[in-house]
Amino acid sequence: MISLDYRKWIKEHQNTEYSINEISDNTIELKTDYGVSTIQFTDIDKSTLVEFTIVSLKDENIKFYLHFELKNIDHAKQLYREMIDTLLKLKEEKTLQILLSCSAGLTTSMFAENLNESAKMLELDMHFDAVSYLNIYQEATKYDVILLAPQIGYMLHRIQESLTDRPVLQIPTGAFASYDTLTVINYINDEVKAFKNKQKKKTVSCHCKESTKASILSLVMMPNTAQTRTYYRLYKGNTIIDSNLIIKPSFDIYDLYDIIDTILLRYSHIDLIGIAIPGIVDETEKMRYLRYQEDEIDIKNEFEKHYGIEILVSNNANAAVMGFSLEHPEYSDILFHTQPFGYHAGGQGILVDKKIVKGRKGLAGEIKFFIERMQLSDKLHNLPWTQEGALELVCAGLLPSLCTLAPQAVAIRSPMTPDMNEIKKKLSSFIPEYYLPDFYFIKEASPYMLDGITKLCIDYLDK
Repeated sequence: MISLDYRKWIKEHQNTEYSINEISDNTIELKTDYGVSTIQFTDIDKSTLVEFTIVSLKDENIKFYLHFELKNIDHAKQLYREMIDTLLKLKEEKTLQILLSCSAGLTTSMFAENLNESAKMLELDMHFDAVSYLNIYQEATKYDVILLAPQIGYMLHRIQESLTDRPVLQIPTGAFASYDTLTVINYINDEVKAFKNKQKKKTVSCHCKESTKASILSLVMMPNTAQTRTYYRLYKGNTIIDSNLIIKPSFDIYDLYDIIDTILLRYSHIDLIGIAIPGIVDETEKMRYLRYQEDEIDIKNEFEKHYGIEILVSNNANAAVMGFSLEHPEYSDILFHTQPFGYHAGGQGILVDKKIVKGRKGLAGEIKFFIERMQLSDKLHNLPWTQEGALELVCAGLLPSLCTLAPQAVAIRSPMTPDMNEIKKKLSSFIPEYYLPDFYFIKEASPYMLDGITKLCIDYLDK
């Protein structure tokens, strides 16, 4: 009955900004000129699973995905409203935003004006802006495509490594010299299509080799300024039997309830749930947000009382260092340093003698508390937006740990500093190279976090 009431409520919310179409008995589609939302109902036993998906028509990327068991009509309505907000905001993103850059920005400014005129004449949803290469990182997050003038083509590979989630291209020299806007527009269209084709899902694998008969649900939350991504995997033994990625604009710890409800609806039994989450996780597995010092959530006790299932909670950097150690068993002492794009402070996961170092009340690896008080070359909020500044931040964060812990290996997740030789060279001005560890650049941290939280769960069950 609740399912029928909910479907009826959705269909009654027809709006001039979007159309609602009932595709089948179990599928409702909401369409705008800039995005499509699909609502899928699946009946399982005596309950109903609801899935929301929003796909942008501009780049065909999924902008919103979640699923939940339809148990509470008020909660379901709130999730629907959040989905609608995301769908309507796509209107602001409809136009393909393209950033041109050269040494000073003057030449590309004139070219951008010509490109805007051509796009308008051809009735294309494209808009071009120009900026000096000195500000390219600070502006890049606002744009879908980055175009470099030929004179700074030597920066292409470096910027591509830093901005992996969008096409970074060099304008063909002949087209740039002759202001051939049509050639450049066609080039952009071709390269954007090619980039989309590369963004295919990779085969899901796990480095956890230990055999276990238990069912383990592993969850990893990774929020940033744009959206929250929650990854999950359900393991039976060391085989992954279900996995997915939840994408939402907000960061709400209670979204985990919807994921767990859905998994239990599909599979009925879980032996242990592992949750890797940002923030400080103390020895009682309570979580404290760094951004909101007074907010404390007793995840372990709250979820165990609700589900009657044991819960293991870990800081996600600690999970990452454990996951990295599974891929590199040759090291017993490892540091996993994460410096998210645009942030002045990240965090560290520390492994000593193959054991995670949490420290008193889970404080180990929280570099935020000292990086803000170090003597640096510029204001802290300016440093993440240049290659030199990001390099300085990473090295400043690493130095105390290298001198104190002397790890054998350091894994670095920092999009702005992909060249490990640069880091090694800068650090060698402080520490003789003989003492420096092996360095590894990490493009995507979530697989390590998933592997790591799963290994922690297996170890917990073995005890």
